[in-house]
Amino acid sequence: MGIPKFFRFMSERYPLISQLIQENRIPEFDALYLDMNGIIHNCSHPNDDDASFRISEEDIFLAIFSYVAHLFSVIKPQKLFFLAIDGVAPRAKMNQQRSRRFRTAKEAKETVEKAKRRGEEIPEEAGFDSNCITPGTPFMARLSAQLKYFIAKKVSEDADWRGVEIVLSGHEVPGEGEHKIMEYIRLNKAQPGYNPNMRHCLYGLDADLIMLGLLSHDPHFCLLREEVTFGPRGGKGKAKSLHDQNFYLMHLSLFREYLDHEFSSLKGALPFEYDLERIIDDFILLNIFIGNDFLPHLPGLHINEGALNRLFEIYKRILPQAGGYLNEHGTLNAPRLQLVLNELTVFEREQFEHEVSDIGLGGRGKGGRRGAEQAMDKARSKGKMVLSESQKQIVDKLSTFVLSHLATLTSTASSAQLQFPNHLVSARDRRFLSDLADALKLYVTYDEYTPEGENLVTVRFDEALVALAREEEEDDDDDAIKGPLDGVSDEETEGAESSEAEEIGIVHLSLDGGVKHAPRRNGGAAVPAKVDGEPEWQTAIKRVLDKYRRAEVIRELSQEEAEEEQEKQVQDKIAQWKTDYYKEKLDFGPEDAKSLYDLVYRYIEGLQWVLHYYYAGVASWGWFYNYHYAPKMSDLKGAEKMTFSFDLGKPFRPFEQLMGVLPDLSSQHIPLAFRDLMSDPTSPIIDFYPTKFEQDLNGKKQDWEAIVKIPFIDEQRLLSTMAAREPRLTKEERARNGFGESTKFVYDESIDRTYPSSLPGFFPDLINNHTRLETFHLPTLEGGLSLVKGLMPGVALGKDAISGFPSLYTIPHTATLGFHGVNVFQTDSRRETMVVSTDNQYENLSSEDVARKVVGKRVHVGYPYLREALVDAVSDELFRYDLDANGRVRSVPHTQNEIYSWKRAADRIEHVYSKSKGCLIGHVDVVVHARVLKGLERQDDGSLVKEWQDESEDFALQATVADVSSPDERYVERPPIPLDVEYPEGSKVFFLGHAAYGTPAQVLEHEDESLAIRIAFFPNDKQENALFKQALANVRDAAYSPAHAVCRMVGMSGLTLSKITSSLLLHGMTDQRVNVGLNLKFEAKGQKVLGYSRKGENGQWEHSGKAIELIREYKQKFPEIISTLDTNRGDLTRATDFFRGDAVAERMKELTAWIKEKGVRDFEKVPLYSEQLDKDAVQLIERLEDKLATTKSLDKIKQARVRGIPRASILKPAHAPGRLRDQSFTLGDRVIAVAETGSVPLSAKGVVVGIQTDFIDVVFDVQFMGGTTLSGRCSTYRGATVSRSSVLNLTVPQFSTGQGAPPPAAPVPVNKHAKFRQGTSPGGPNILPAHGLPAGGFHPNPALAANGRGRGRGAAAGVQVLQRTTGHGANQRAVSPNTTFNAVANGSAPPAAPRAAAGNAAPTTQQQRLGQTLGIRGGARGGARGGFVAQQQFAAARGGYGPGGVGLGHQHHQQAFAPVQFAHGGVAIPPPPALVHQGRGRGGAARGRGGAARGGAAGRGGAAATA
Repeated sequence: MGIPKFFRFMSERYPLISQLIQENRIPEFDALYLDMNGIIHNCSHPNDDDASFRISEEDIFLAIFSYVAHLFSVIKPQKLFFLAIDGVAPRAKMNQQRSRRFRTAKEAKETVEKAKRRGEEIPEEAGFDSNCITPGTPFMARLSAQLKYFIAKKVSEDADWRGVEIVLSGHEVPGEGEHKIMEYIRLNKAQPGYNPNMRHCLYGLDADLIMLGLLSHDPHFCLLREEVTFGPRGGKGKAKSLHDQNFYLMHLSLFREYLDHEFSSLKGALPFEYDLERIIDDFILLNIFIGNDFLPHLPGLHINEGALNRLFEIYKRILPQAGGYLNEHGTLNAPRLQLVLNELTVFEREQFEHEVSDIGLGGRGKGGRRGAEQAMDKARSKGKMVLSESQKQIVDKLSTFVLSHLATLTSTASSAQLQFPNHLVSARDRRFLSDLADALKLYVTYDEYTPEGENLVTVRFDEALVALAREEEEDDDDDAIKGPLDGVSDEETEGAESSEAEEIGIVHLSLDGGVKHAPRRNGGAAVPAKVDGEPEWQTAIKRVLDKYRRAEVIRELSQEEAEEEQEKQVQDKIAQWKTDYYKEKLDFGPEDAKSLYDLVYRYIEGLQWVLHYYYAGVASWGWFYNYHYAPKMSDLKGAEKMTFSFDLGKPFRPFEQLMGVLPDLSSQHIPLAFRDLMSDPTSPIIDFYPTKFEQDLNGKKQDWEAIVKIPFIDEQRLLSTMAAREPRLTKEERARNGFGESTKFVYDESIDRTYPSSLPGFFPDLINNHTRLETFHLPTLEGGLSLVKGLMPGVALGKDAISGFPSLYTIPHTATLGFHGVNVFQTDSRRETMVVSTDNQYENLSSEDVARKVVGKRVHVGYPYLREALVDAVSDELFRYDLDANGRVRSVPHTQNEIYSWKRAADRIEHVYSKSKGCLIGHVDVVVHARVLKGLERQDDGSLVKEWQDESEDFALQATVADVSSPDERYVERPPIPLDVEYPEGSKVFFLGHAAYGTPAQVLEHEDESLAIRIAFFPNDKQENALFKQALANVRDAAYSPAHAVCRMVGMSGLTLSKITSSLLLHGMTDQRVNVGLNLKFEAKGQKVLGYSRKGENGQWEHSGKAIELIREYKQKFPEIISTLDTNRGDLTRATDFFRGDAVAERMKELTAWIKEKGVRDFEKVPLYSEQLDKDAVQLIERLEDKLATTKSLDKIKQARVRGIPRASILKPAHAPGRLRDQSFTLGDRVIAVAETGSVPLSAKGVVVGIQTDFIDVVFDVQFMGGTTLSGRCSTYRGATVSRSSVLNLTVPQFSTGQGAPPPAAPVPVNKHAKFRQGTSPGGPNILPAHGLPAGGFHPNPALAANGRGRGRGAAAGVQVLQRTTGHGANQRAVSPNTTFNAVANGSAPPAAPRAAAGNAAPTTQQQRLGQTLGIRGGARGGARGGFVAQQQFAAARGGYGPGGVGLGHQHHQQAFAPVQFAHGGVAIPPPPALVHQGRGRGGAARGRGGAARGGAAGRGGAAATA
């Protein structure tokens, strides 16, 4: 079905179903399911309209990793994470896939051709072909391997991923992604012990997911998707970064309740039990009629034309007489379905009348008259004179009157009149009387009435005719008047376009007594000879009247006859309408009974196939609807006699599907053995691959909705042709052409192996991998189990639902369907909305009574998405009520301004509920001022208490709920956990003591209520923190000049400067407008350009030195623009206003080329009030970070054992989100990563380079997987946008404890306006690194590699992992250089060759013993510096902490990103020469995150450490 249309229809009909995801405002979920194909498409081709867009596979993989990790972090599933990629699909779906891929390839080709015609430069390398996102392609095989690598990494390193069952169902597992997910849910639900209140969250973009979620009949089910916009905001724009992207949850719990209201009229009308679950099943069936992935929509059934409204109306009408529900848990009840199909015939009739506008249907009581009028029109079109029966009566009345008074017209007859009741109902009859009277010079009025009030028609002779008669009588001279009615014709061929008087040739006498003749038509006949002695005008009048008396009279049909005649005409036209449809669309006529029956049977059979697919899985892999179009609704007959059976069969193999769905334009994804079958004219299946095909919108509006008319695949011919070529497949291709199993990822502390790189040369090997890969099998129905139908026993519904899942029933209410103009998508809806009207449960309480009841208490606000809040006060229009010092309610009167403000706030609350939520809460008389729950705050003693927001918000009293059935377990206050339980020995923590604030530490032992810890640090760490602020002080205040000063510097007027630094749109030689401005400021959007413009404290624009130089160059290159703007204040909109006519084209070309060369369009635009460093400042920070790294070496590490440490003086990584969320930052602050989740390596150090309300931008000392370029401001993979609680501010210690700790500093005010774009550089999706930038540090030094040190963890080439020397797990991580992926995954990897004894040498020095204690490992050729590993080693430190600090042996940390292998401090980068020389002979210093590099100590200075 149309995804945006269906989503919009449901969102406007049921406006409360979607919830914007905000921190701490969504439920906790047990399971998160990802329908991965939507993510893959978003990350690989975000803008198909850009012909020059290019993206590497590596960037695609990283983007997908980021997206998956982000969704996981948003939802945080507690039990299950299920990722499903589309495998081979049933034939029914392959037809749609085939159509989409043919259209996609064609559109991509056309896009490139259009770009070339426009003169755009197209890169030589081919763009990404999205058709490769099909099971069986090499791309999908590579992606599957990358995902396994990524998940293994996350499970090993990210604490949130460890306690969750993770399943990947890849492209090698048959079935569509969403249906593989639903199969798991169905089967899992059938297992003993299944939790009826399982909380599901399913991500995907397909509207069918709504149906699949509903039919699960698990009410705690949400759909996760990106924000959908329509109208001006809904166009294709630049891709958003993940942190800027809004996500929404669609709550099916609310959807179910809305459906209950939708069909509530059936509750008292059904002769059988009303069952909402069965109503939902029927709702799913009804939606199939408007189209889905397997069947076309019924003709004329369009969502935006009221199809769903009509289907709901029909269902409500027929269900009481159906005897039961239509959908029997996935089995179609055909006889009951036929009742719906019969009603659709009426809908089709209305659709026909709408389309065929020349058919009009008469109203009740008018059928006979209308039929007569149509007959008269038909006769007149043939030149005949015809009258209706009512018109004949008019002629008879006027004829009698006129003839009886002609002789005495000049005497008594001049005052004669004719009166009769006004029964002229038809406007046509009134017009006939008027025309006839006018022609005969009669005067008609309607202003007289009988005594009973009945209106009369009065007819008199016109005074002009009387005067003419008298004049002729007095003058016997024949020449006095010449043929006063000359020109009257006896012919019956008068034109149909004239009035009825003109049609019979009646003359019109002028007011001055003259005669005007009607024009003759087709050579009218001569006037017959007049009677002797009779005036000629009398003869003419008699002749006219005689003609009317001889006219044919059309009999008016009776009402019944007219309706029958009309229905016959309509049915004839409907039959022709349907004949045209079938012959045009399906190449047969409705008279072909067999073809029509086959079509109808196939469609209704398809309904059953779809239901079976939804409820129980694939009924037949080979079944498909073998027509492009559906039958007409009126032909859907005989369903009650039909029976259906399906042969399950087997799915296509991957290559068979590829050959079945891909066009020749995408043949590069097909194995060579089959490729020529798509293009060779002699191929036996060449007809499957047309290069030209028709696309039929078939009533739709968008091109993507069009039917692609390509031939269906002949399965037998395809398979037999391919079978002959299969021997040509390579071994790898044969493996790719088979089926596989899903993979389960399990965290296992006892496993400590190397996971080989999935992309050697780009991704490193995973050291310290603790992930076990297992084959995952779906639950089964063995042992007599069966699928559960409907709700599970024990499910919590309505106001008793699990916390976080909203319900309308938390407040008593009613709901009605009506036109409310709800505004969900920035415009008022024109559709009907289910409007909820809540009851006011506080209606009879005074404001003071309400205050006594709620002030100081906890309530739940934000109906229906309830949040706990602490009430500070309540207020009405005149008073505010709060508690005094003694806890008694007091009233404080409002000032006059406060009264106005209160009214505005109350009206706004009511308005938002009404217009945005379709909820009528009534007039707001009392406002509740409450502080919403922020989370749990950890006390010094370790207890957790609720923490409330600092400022209160306003809520309507009647929209609050006092108590809920199910409190949120995440925010239950808890007593302290025993110290030895919360901080077991060996725990990795951060020390918050003043002397070594933020230093990584390790718990050694417990001493009553205190701890003994070991810390290790570099002595000058604290001094480092201030260096970054000092460096920035020299550049932050770089000269910015106000606009008036800039004008003097560059020599131009202020208005000219304003215009060229904004958008300046000019019409070139065509009507297309070109922006030739510098785009340095955006007043309307409230944006500035980093490093170029800003607004000063006085609100005036200021420009930097870089901007001034750019403006000067602009003036120098194109002085015509400056001079014209300086001297002309008019409206200049065309290029010819600035350049000479003969030079316009050339100068405009030069101007646009210069703007492109300067990269003006790529300048980073941020909100005016954002705090953010520009690229130059960020690169300065990077250089300083790198410089400081050269000063560190292992021999400078200091260590200390500290005793008597209280809880408050250490930070556990898991506690960071709660303890650090109110932390403040300023630009240049030094930070350390302290969260054990996310993409940033634990203990990585960095510097704050951007600040917004909820996030900060940090450039880290090292590179890491998941890192970005911060929109091109920093080096590749080195930047990140992180939450405030994920890093610890080292520059301004805010949680410092112990002796010498400064008093708590006043919090730095948060700039609420700060919200800037972060992510990647222009040209690609913002979740990707900058395209085209070198992957710095991703390749070993060739010279060092030649010496055997390029990849080694020692001097030997190849993969060699440090072995444990003693204890459990010794030698477990040693693998051979040629180890396969599967061997490592299943634990069967062969051992590596023995290494040099030096690698296992026992520590002999104090420094080495310290390194061993803290998990610091020496390099193979020397010692390691905390946070860095020499490039020739790429050794991974075992330490849990990294860049800039000292590792502490933590095995579950985030590894940093290295091209060949991870270093726990980031990407391995070349050390300075001095440090390289230092390592020779003395063990050297290896660069690595988290401590020293792994390997033995080869010299006197290298500190080797074991696990």
